[in-house]
Amino acid sequence: MIDLHMHTRYSDGSDDCIEILKAVQNRNLDIISITDHNTALAYEKLENMDIKKFYNGRIIPGIELNTKVLNIPIEILGYGIDYKKMNELAKEVYIPAEKRNRIEVERLYNKCIKAGIILDKNCLENFDSNGFASKFIHNEIIKNEENKKLISDEAWNDVKVFYRAYMSNPEGILYVEMDDFVPDFNTAAKLVREAGGLVFVPHIFEYRENSERILKFILENYSIDGIECYYTTFSEEQTNRLLEICKERKLYKSGGSDYHGKNKPGVDVGVGKGNLKIDNKIIDDWKEKVKYFL
Repeated sequence: MIDLHMHTRYSDGSDDCIEILKAVQNRNLDIISITDHNTALAYEKLENMDIKKFYNGRIIPGIELNTKVLNIPIEILGYGIDYKKMNELAKEVYIPAEKRNRIEVERLYNKCIKAGIILDKNCLENFDSNGFASKFIHNEIIKNEENKKLISDEAWNDVKVFYRAYMSNPEGILYVEMDDFVPDFNTAAKLVREAGGLVFVPHIFEYRENSERILKFILENYSIDGIECYYTTFSEEQTNRLLEICKERKLYKSGGSDYHGKNKPGVDVGVGKGNLKIDNKIIDDWKEKVKYFL
């Protein structure tokens, strides 16, 4: 089994590197990739560890980069990167996560006020810049029942839906513009390629009602190497559709849990929400074309 999508505390996960390695060893995973957001710092930390004490499988250096398509925030995955070079390249394009979170929360707060959503005028004083703007503001919104008239029931009950349907949807009333600190698709993909990696599109159906047009636009306008076909929220039909696209277009396949530790409860390494079992064979056509950390 493999898991090529997971996060540590160096981006938005809760686990350190040792905790990750122990977890994947316990799950008997053969190949993994740590894919933190906009940084590959975990790999520099791994350099100073006796990894074999904790994990005896193989590691493909990876990263997940924020970008946008059709003005909608999405992500790309990079596999087989030179992680030291990637860390240098990323510094030239991405601002620190804490700074980004602060900008986002201020813009989202102002959007809420403009939309008539009731928030405590001093709430931003309590924002931890290590956290997400969407989660913080969502928690503030649901404190007042009157806000229900402006937010769908689904978004009211699920911060992920709130983010996708409102904050990152150009048609949403709370859409937050990020052009000044989130690069376009080609810029993000170029970073991966300059670092010697392959470009994959992850969790496409997580973009909800925008998924189809995002996927269509990427396939028609950008060069990619593969698609994450196996993901814990995908239906069997969705997975099969992506597998067929990869077959038709001669694209590589990948899959992962998108593990975040305590920051994404109910999702575990290797198995996601319990419905994943990703066979090593899906990466047979590209696993020897990338550099391994181990």
